[in-house]
Formats: sequence, C-alpha cells, structure tokens
Amino acid sequence: MLHLLLSWPVRLLVFLTCLAGLSYGLFRPQPPPDLFGHSDKWMHLCAFLVFACCARLAFLRCTSAWLWGLLLCSGPLLEYLQQLLQPARVFSSADAVANVAGVLLAWLLWFWVDRPLRVKVFGGKVIDG
Repeated sequence: MLHLLLSWPVRLLVFLTCLAGLSYGLFRPQPPPDLFGHSDKWMHLCAFLVFACCARLAFLRCTSAWLWGLLLCSGPLLEYLQQLLQPARVFSSADAVANVAGVLLAWLLWFWVDRPLRVKVFGGKVIDG
C-alpha cells in the first residue's frame, strides 16, 4: 500500500497540487491578510519549504544539485514575476529571502531524512515511475 501511495504518478500529482497552490498565493491580485507582524514572510517560508519538499519527492531521479539549484533560483524569480503579472503587487527582497530560506530548510530536512527513508521504506533503492 505504501508503495502505491509513493508511486511516481501520486508524487507528481502532489507536486502539481502544491505548485498550483503556490502559484495562486503568489500571483493573486491582492496580498494575503497580515495576521501578525511579518506573517507574510512566514507564509513565504512555509510555502517554499513545502514546495521544495514536494518537488524533491516528485523528482527523485533528478540530480540533487540541479534540482536544489533550480529551486533556489525559483524563489527570487517568482517574486520578481509577481510584480510583472500583478501590477498591484510589488517585489519584496524580504519575501525573496524568505522563499530562499524555505528552500534551504527543505534541503536540510531532506538531507536529514533522505538516507533513512530510502533504506527503511525503499530498501536503499530510488523509487521512480
């Protein structure tokens, strides 16, 4: 059962769902409500943490350096695109830093759980489609 839940189509679906949610949050016309001081920075950090983990899980066969490098570049790039696609939104360097921080936290988390996960769940093998 676990193997079916972690099959490539399911991992890809989770990634695409996460990408859709991230895109909605970044490119909607109005910014999210400010729940507390700097809550938007925490939302950026958490969103990119989840997005990066989903991307790594979805694309296990990709080279780590390539995938993590692409994810690190996506944080500032998506923040820049936000102002181009939504004139009411502005580029925030603090948001871009929070995006990168979320990816770095995801990388640390993945580094910490990758080997034990592969050995315990997948017998040391990379699972792929």
